[in-house]
Amino acid sequence: MRQRTIVLAVLLSVSILSSSPVRASGDASGSLGSGGRAKGDIARDSGETDRITVDLTQGASLTLRFSAGFQATFILTDPNGAPVDLGVQSATRVRVTDLPVPATGTYTAAIASADGSQGFYQLSVRQLWPRKLAISGTGHTRVDVPMPPGGRLAAVVHGGAGEPEITALEDSAGDALLAAPIVTSGHTAKLPPTDASAGGIYHLTIDTADPSSAWTGVVTRTTPASPSTDLKLSNGLAVVSYFNDGVGTLLARRCGHCHGWASSYGGARSYIRHALGRIVSGSMPPDGPLARADIALIRAWIATGRAR
Repeated sequence: MRQRTIVLAVLLSVSILSSSPVRASGDASGSLGSGGRAKGDIARDSGETDRITVDLTQGASLTLRFSAGFQATFILTDPNGAPVDLGVQSATRVRVTDLPVPATGTYTAAIASADGSQGFYQLSVRQLWPRKLAISGTGHTRVDVPMPPGGRLAAVVHGGAGEPEITALEDSAGDALLAAPIVTSGHTAKLPPTDASAGGIYHLTIDTADPSSAWTGVVTRTTPASPSTDLKLSNGLAVVSYFNDGVGTLLARRCGHCHGWASSYGGARSYIRHALGRIVSGSMPPDGPLARADIALIRAWIATGRAR
């Protein structure tokens, strides 16, 4: 699979709810296991990089979502440390759907600030296993079937005059799982559901009496549900000041002509939480929505105690 470095500016903040979260702190790291959701923050003064690992299995498809309320860099590397090609992304979020996992192992997402700004981020990672796999061939063919641990696989193979047979099934260690070939009945050979206790690549062998005869089929995989991990990497943000970091100027300029509270520290401190939902939705101020960087500044001021 062709790989290249993906470094993206990500600006959008999205809420993720966590239950029984795992907590970590510092310039930080955590594991999502085989998948789950992470929520963290990057402070402007520390130059920190958060690293989140996830264990992926070859043959699964990866769905990944990342968003942040600050200018962020997001790089995903494979088990060998090479950046993964996530395709062309927008400047506001990383969204990957059904990307084939090229190799089994631990992948690492590195998250940092691109420009010294700060804020919160969210990451969700899922690996899915397509239930149906279409297969086809001519004569003797060996089909690779990726499987997660604890799954089951079955197969149906159809042919014409060649009368296809399923002659072998081997697990990821090369051990035979068929006591005898499965012969054709009505031009169809059926492999009943078979346990795949160990994960890896299973090998299904199809043969026809006539080496030139084509056949088609479907492999059906039943896979166990993967546990989902909720991870919190709370490093703490640098304090944002109403006066020194431009919060007061921003609110007075964009909101003060409609709302008296927006022109004073005391008013803004009291009412900003109530106004934030309308600001984020774009319904306030009426002359146009705030830039994402301005919203991120307000969020950081709220998160760090609405300091003077």
